[in-house]
Amino acid sequence: MNLTPVFNEYLRHAALPVLELQWSPGGTVRYRWQADEKAFAMPVLVGSKQHWQKIQPTTEWQTMQTPLAKDQFEVATDLYFIKVDWMP
Repeated sequence: MNLTPVFNEYLRHAALPVLELQWSPGGTVRYRWQADEKAFAMPVLVGSKQHWQKIQPTTEWQTMQTPLAKDQFEVATDLYFIKVDWMP
């Protein structure tokens, strides 16, 4: 795994990467990184503390299905130095 974009994002840019999430009816979640490095692609754990799921966000939108409700869906922010933003 090429970690250069991850190191560049954290060492060369002041803003934290933002995991943007969009909720759609039917348990679909769209996600992507909002980051200064175009190739930034850091995996992150999402879901619930009892059953984390690893996703591989990039700067392009991706989707995933989840049985969780929007208010139950979490990001393991205690494990990463990131921001999370729920988009409308």
